[in-house]
Amino acid sequence: MDNSWPSFSAALERRIGDQNMEIWVRSGAIRLEHEEPGRVRLRAENRVTYEWIRDNFLAEIRAAWEETQARVVSVDITWDGAPPEVDTPQPSRSLRGASHLERTMTFENFVVGKCNEFAHSVACGVADAPGVAYNPLFIYGSTGLGKTHLMHSIGNRVERRLGGGVLYMTGQQFFDQMVSAFQNRTIPEFRERFRTEVDVLLLDDVQFIAGRDRTAEEVFYVFETMLSARKQIVLAADQPPQEIGKLEPRLRTRFSQGLLADVQPPDVETMTAILAKKAEAMHLVLPSDVQYTIAQRVRNSVRDAEGVLNRLAALHAFYGRPITMSFVLERMADVLPREAPPPSADLIIERVSEHYHIRVVDMRSERRPANIAHPRQLAMYLCRTVARLSFPEIARSFERDNSTVQYACKKVDADIKRDPNLRAEVDLLEKIVRGGE
Repeated sequence: MDNSWPSFSAALERRIGDQNMEIWVRSGAIRLEHEEPGRVRLRAENRVTYEWIRDNFLAEIRAAWEETQARVVSVDITWDGAPPEVDTPQPSRSLRGASHLERTMTFENFVVGKCNEFAHSVACGVADAPGVAYNPLFIYGSTGLGKTHLMHSIGNRVERRLGGGVLYMTGQQFFDQMVSAFQNRTIPEFRERFRTEVDVLLLDDVQFIAGRDRTAEEVFYVFETMLSARKQIVLAADQPPQEIGKLEPRLRTRFSQGLLADVQPPDVETMTAILAKKAEAMHLVLPSDVQYTIAQRVRNSVRDAEGVLNRLAALHAFYGRPITMSFVLERMADVLPREAPPPSADLIIERVSEHYHIRVVDMRSERRPANIAHPRQLAMYLCRTVARLSFPEIARSFERDNSTVQYACKKVDADIKRDPNLRAEVDLLEKIVRGGE
């Protein structure tokens, strides 16, 4: 197989996720038939695969090949017995001026819930007034929760209004382009692009630059240059700046000087709404019980839920059967995880007590010093959100009345919306009580 295939595969996986790579690429459903500079031909194993790839992933495949070849590329995909489907790039498009935005990711198709409403609101503010509101904006959260969608949404809205000057790139792409500039002795031109051509920089996966001193130095230069010119910078990572290991102190300080906005795993209701919207876009009839089941079992990553939905759509097309609960359980058992039972109140109390080095008996006592009251309130909140217990059940577990529990849960819910550090603390506790750490 061609030596460029591994690089292409890595670039494509960043765009469509591991599950889709397993189904459509690693399985051999599509393969490289011919490659030359500026043109690539792929062959699908059958007509169903051909049509699915053509309708859903052709733009991502082309973008991955463009990243691999560092030039504009046309991609042909075909299957035995059919003429090729040609995806021809626009003549006016140049790699140097490309924004690399995904046009399907907009604010209009972003589902807003409690988990992301703050990040969505400030992202809209940045898109409406780039360089003025919230600069820099730093969006953080676990993989697959919508950070990248928000960044592309900002870029697409700004481009529609201003007509250009937007650049989306990942930390990996920044590193690759910087290395190429060093090899070709074009670092001045590399820097000049950010000074003169880019008005809005969307830099994703910035945790990638941590520990890479030369890359960090170039990011710092770009950061200072753009901010001094009042140009907008939007950053995204899987953690807030202060928790990214090996990140240079000066970058940590710069990244934290603007606004931090977190994106949390969606609740079942929000995930159900996301699935419904995506199914509608795919013209897929997805019964409510199927939506709810997927939302319950794949709650921590919108990207994973999309992968489940994509595979379900492919199986539906292949077998020609309607999507029912029995069809899902029959054909998706290997990728749709069983829902783990929630932890008990006793387990939550025990693990929160261990984390804060206090006694379990103190969690249930009348003592109210801050070092006990704060963990107690967090444990009550976790009993409500993770264990899904009613207020009376929580009250009995803590030997309190309902009003005390309700107050604690409301207070924690309000505080985490204002305090990103508390949000991160609660996330860590949730992993601990679920057995993740």
